[in-house]
Amino acid sequence: MTLQEKRVKKGYSQNDLAVASGVSKRTIQCYEQGTRDINGAHIKSLCDLAIALDCKIADLLTDEKLKAQYKMVR
Repeated sequence: MTLQEKRVKKGYSQNDLAVASGVSKRTIQCYEQGTRDINGAHIKSLCDLAIALDCKIADLLTDEKLKAQYKMVR
């Protein structure tokens, strides 16, 4: 599930997610549009988004190798 799908499922607009996570609306737009790679996001941004969306960091990533690495972290 993509960041956008997770956001919509949670019932958030991009602005709602920005407020809930502290990640700028523009950054969220860039991740959703693919102009910025979420796999290269700062760990703080990933943590903040995961907390706001009530999911794991690995659930936000699209790179399977990186996703597997995050899943190994306890």
